[in-house]
This record gives sequence, C-alpha cells and structure tokens, in this order.
Amino acid sequence: MQIHNFKYALRNITRNKLYAAINIGGLTISLVAVFFMALYIKDELSFDRFHKDAQNIYRIADDKQTPGVTIRSAQSAAPVGPALRNEYPAVKDFVRLILTEGLAKSGDKIFEERRIYYADASFFNIFSFSLIDGDKANALKDPGSIVITASTASKYFGNDDAIGKQISIDGRNFKVSGVVADVPANSQIEFDFLISMATAEQKESGYDWLFDNWYSNNFHTYIKVEENADIKKLSAEMKAFDLRHRETGSTTVHQYAFEKLTEIYLHSDRQDQIGKTGNASNLYIFSAIAIFLIVIACINFVNLSTARFAARSKEVGVKKVAGASRKQIMQQFFAESFVLTGIATGAALIIAYGLMPVFNNFTGKTIVIDLLQPIQVLGIVGLLIVISLLAGAYPAVILSGFKPIVSLKGKATSSGWSISFRKALVVFQFATSVILAICTIVVYRQMDFLQRKDRGFNSTQTMVINFEGDRSVRARLESVKAKLSNIRGVEAVTASSNVPGDTKQGGWSMDFAKLNGDTLQTEMPIYLVDFNFNKQYGISVVEGRELSAAYPADTIESMLINETAVRKLGITDPSQAIGVKVGMYPNNAKIVGVLKDFHFEGLQKAVTPLAMRIMPGNFRVLSLKLKGNDLRNTIKNIESQWSS
Repeated sequence: MQIHNFKYALRNITRNKLYAAINIGGLTISLVAVFFMALYIKDELSFDRFHKDAQNIYRIADDKQTPGVTIRSAQSAAPVGPALRNEYPAVKDFVRLILTEGLAKSGDKIFEERRIYYADASFFNIFSFSLIDGDKANALKDPGSIVITASTASKYFGNDDAIGKQISIDGRNFKVSGVVADVPANSQIEFDFLISMATAEQKESGYDWLFDNWYSNNFHTYIKVEENADIKKLSAEMKAFDLRHRETGSTTVHQYAFEKLTEIYLHSDRQDQIGKTGNASNLYIFSAIAIFLIVIACINFVNLSTARFAARSKEVGVKKVAGASRKQIMQQFFAESFVLTGIATGAALIIAYGLMPVFNNFTGKTIVIDLLQPIQVLGIVGLLIVISLLAGAYPAVILSGFKPIVSLKGKATSSGWSISFRKALVVFQFATSVILAICTIVVYRQMDFLQRKDRGFNSTQTMVINFEGDRSVRARLESVKAKLSNIRGVEAVTASSNVPGDTKQGGWSMDFAKLNGDTLQTEMPIYLVDFNFNKQYGISVVEGRELSAAYPADTIESMLINETAVRKLGITDPSQAIGVKVGMYPNNAKIVGVLKDFHFEGLQKAVTPLAMRIMPGNFRVLSLKLKGNDLRNTIKNIESQWSS
C-alpha cells in the first residue's frame, strides 16, 4: 500500500509540474542554507572535544586587578601550575605553553614559523594529540628537544625519518624527539613545533627569569583534574591561594578563574588568546535563521497545497466513494510530502556539495559533507522526516476530512478556523521574511560601518612584514628599511612591535606617579615603535608632542599614552599627564604626549589603555606604505629585495 502511495505521489508530481517545481525549488533553496548553517554550527561546537579527558581539562586565567585597571588575561604566571598541583589533590597534572615565533632552518630550507610553542613534558598526558613517532613520556623532557608535526617533518626532511634530525630556530639547535599527527582543524591550540619547557628554563632562552615570577603572566596553563572534581569549590579557594603567594607589599590582586577546555573557543573573551576563537552568539543567530527558513518553506508548502483544495477535493471524493478510509488518504498526502521533500533534499545535497569549496573559502574552514558519518546521515534523515511531517500535516488532515458528496460536487469549503489558520500562516510567513530582510540590512550596514568607520588610524595600502626571529634583519634594521624605501611604489617604511589590529601585544607593569607623589600601579599594552610610526599610520597627538629623533631622551625614557590610559590613571585633564614619571621594566619613562584614542584592537571592543615608546631591540614587524596603481609589480619587487 505504501509503495502504491509513493507511485501515486510521483505521478501526481509529474502531472502538476509547475506546482511541484515551486515547492521543490523553495525547499531546495532553504535546505541548502540550512545544511551550510548546520555544518558550520556542528564544526564550531566540536572544538577541542577530541581530547580524551576534555571534560576534565581547564585553563587557568588570571583577572589581574591593580588600582588603575583590571586585565582579564587568558595567561597566568609560571609558578601557578606547579603550585596548584602541589597544594590541591584534585589537580592531577598541569602543562604550560609559551607561544613564540622564529626563523627555522634545516639544511638549505629556511622558513619563518608562527606556530611554535614551548611546552612542559606533560603535554601529551594532558592533551590527546596523536604522537606518530617517539615516546610521549620523554619527547619533551630534555633541553633542546623538539616535537614537530607530520606536515612539518615532510616540509623540512621530505620522506626521511625525522627522529634524531637537527633543526635550528633563531640560531639555536634542536634535536627532533617526536613527530605528532597534524593538529585537527577543530583545535584551538594550533602548533607546528613543540619545544621542551626545559629549554625555556635555560638562561640563553630569555624566559628563565619568569619561572619564579608570580607577577608576569606569560604562560597558558592547563590543568587536568580528577573525575567529577568540584571546580566551584576549587575556585572558591583561589582567593586564599593568591594571598599565600602574593609578593610582600604588592597591591595587585590575582583572581584566578578556571575555563573549561571545551568552552574556551566559543565562550572566552579574554585577552592573550593563543589560537582562534569563535562566538557563541553567532551560533544562536544561525540556529534561529535555520529554523525560520524551515518554517517558511513548510508554510509555503501548506499554502500551495491549500490553493489547490478545489481540484484535490474531487480526487478525495472519488477515493472515499471507492472505499478509501481517511487514514489511507492521509497516508497518500504524507507520502506526497515525503517525495517532494526527498527530491528537494537530494537536490540541496548536490548543490551544497558543489558550493562547499566556496563556503569553506568564505568561512576559513575545512568542512566536508560525508555521508559515511552516521551523525550527518541521521541529521539529514531526521530533517527530511520533520519537514515532511510539518509540511504534509495540514493538507493531509484538512483534505482527508472533506465529505464525499460535497467533494464530488466541487463545492468543498474550509471551516472558519481553517481559513483563519491559513491567513495566520501567510501573515507569519511574510512577517518572518520581513524580519530576515531587516536582519540582512542590519548586517550589511554593520559591515559597511566596519569598512567606513574612522578607526583613528590610516592603514590604506599598507603591507606588513613580520620578521620575528630573523636576527639578521634586527641587526641591520635601518639598512633594510632604507633598501625597501628605495623600491618604486614604496612611499614609507616603519618598524614596530605591533600594528593596529594585532591582538598579540603583551602587557607591561607600570607605576604611574600621581601629582601628590603617590603611585598608581597599572598594566597596559605597549606598542614599541620607531619615530615614523605615528606619522605613517596617521595617529594624532592631542596633548604634548610626538616621539622625535630631535630629542635624544626619547630613545631612553619618553613615552606616549592614549586618552583612555589618562582617564584610567585618574587624570581628568590630559595636559596634567605630561611629565608624569613612570616606573617600568627595563627602565623608567616619562610621558611626553597623549595620543588621540584609536581602535587598535577592533571596533567590536571599546578602546582600552595603550602606551608607546622607543625600543628598537623589540621590533618584529615592518609596515610598508605603498603608492601607485601597479601594486602587483611593487609587491613582486619587495619580495625580491626581501629574499636577497
């Protein structure tokens, strides 16, 4: 009987091609969008869940409070992890990470690498990254040991066995002690190299002084706790933990927070993230849009079906006279709905599969439609059944309820509540469409706002070159800048530690001397710049003066801060900030100018405090201002000069 219903449904579709085309077309378009959003949401929710003990892994964050400002950092100090393990039985183990960059070399292969971490030997005990070759207990144990990913091993050593091979980073030699499988795309922690933390503890690393320092937050610390550990209880004990380890006389309060590994990607908005982050709000929005699209498609199906009531009523009358029950007629309409939805689903899958490369390029993901994955198959089948039932329920119930005599006369009419229900569906459909249209306009205007809003600096036709770790560039920086400046199409060159939009800036501890002689300790990001930086980026000074080579002291002690930093320090008039002494590492400074606030982090964030000073030894990027229309040739010449 069911096979007969499906055959009849196909025959009915071929007889009413326009009706079928409109129904199938509407469903197909909606389903393509729904498939993309569902796959995107699934991918976002999957981050870091591949780790075996993911539910028991937490990152230690530090909300550092000073009298002037609170820094909500994803990082913590080096001693925090060991202290937690030693003082709290619930903490089984810890691992610390330091993200760095460098110039890697093996033989004649040289690459600038951005995904290098120092990691404790416990790394593979905490995380479930698959070690292909090497001993996970000892791979990161000894100084000078390095673990690389499979693709990195292929890049530097080809098909040769990488274990035991030498590779240098920033002129320091390392011995490959392990090869790990490439990091999954749904991992927030992304790396190509893992250097043993024992290496960072050596004096020549430059990190050795941090390991006994409770103030400098330079480590991403993760802990693994006992199964069913009471994290709320552990969090409540962190105030006492801070008091026990706080330096004598320090006014800084450390509020340690435990961020669950599986929630970091979508829910953490702290500074100093080490990897990519998502946005849970986007998933809620996409989910709502997907539901709206399905509902609109179902309503469209119902409205088209009810528009053919007169023609279908005679058909129902004949079948009832022939002895068909209401249940059998309902089954027929549900079968018809299932066939239409099935065709639309198949068409949507084909279209989505073809558009997947475009979608991945747009989102920066590597999502695939894999019908061998049970979860994807179940999702598609479930969606097919739900839409078929929702779209077919109303026509099946109403049409199967017509009386045979009235139906055969062609005078079948709907009841008052049925007419009201159809009107309500139409109103809801149009209202939802209007809401989606308004949302589209709002998103477009927001994107337009991001493009047109004055961010307080000018980055038009600016090319940024990151030379972190390349000591040869640092050693002859002025010569490199001069050679790049002589290239046709290059208008100006400036060097700095950061550029606007770079979220990797670090924090420095500063004591600002107030007018009454008291001190106010605060912490803020600092851009280390050369004398051309503000002019090239068009950043204005509202009080005081720019940093200038005309003032010899500017390379030693002078500093600029922005308007927000002035307010955070409790100074109401920017002019009163000029001349204020600042105590900071490695030497004291004096404020000589106040910068007009500019959005150096992004328009989605309020402007935060920022400082600038001259420290050439800490530059890591070059900003090239380009001019002219032949940008392709200019960039080619820059690449050629850089390679030389």
